[in-house]
Amino acid sequence: KGNTPAQVPKHMASLWADYTFFDGPLSGLTLGTGGRYTGSSYGDPANSFKVGSYTVVDALVRYDLARVGMAGSNVALHVNNLFDREYVASCFNTYGCFWGAERQVVATATFRF
Repeated sequence: KGNTPAQVPKHMASLWADYTFFDGPLSGLTLGTGGRYTGSSYGDPANSFKVGSYTVVDALVRYDLARVGMAGSNVALHVNNLFDREYVASCFNTYGCFWGAERQVVATATFRF
């Protein structure tokens, strides 16, 4: 009684910014980056140990295909955990923890007709 719930960080935050070029040779290109912060949390209901905080950085490159006659369509590359940071995402006891996701690269193509 009176303990903080396990696996519940007190603080979480995220920030994302992107820029789209509208003129010149880079017209249609969007570059973006952002970060996700998760504060420390207790690893068990007894609050006997803490799981550390972590921050990961993500990135995006997207190209609008309108410039090549395909209005409303785009191709994109998303990278989560850009710097491949190793971190403990959560624990269920002092000997059982889960690593956070490694770098993930996802390519997408969106076509609208």
